[in-house]
Amino acid sequence: MKVVTALVIAGVIGALLYLSLDSGRLAPPAERAFSIPLGGLGVIFAGSAWAAAKGAYSQRVPLFAGLALGVGGYALMRLFI
Repeated sequence: MKVVTALVIAGVIGALLYLSLDSGRLAPPAERAFSIPLGGLGVIFAGSAWAAAKGAYSQRVPLFAGLALGVGGYALMRLFI
């Protein structure tokens, strides 16, 4: 169940990032260089998931893992596609 939750969160985050950064519906498409800070944010969320798994907040691991997958995966996709 935790894996499904993380994947759903990652999908929603990816869709929201596409809508706000690349679709052109809400604002003009963002520059490709904007992917670099998104990648850093993905690393921060991955570290938060790891810290939550090691600490007393294991219920937050799917949230942080989903955020890391969504933001980090979207950043990589924007850089290479």
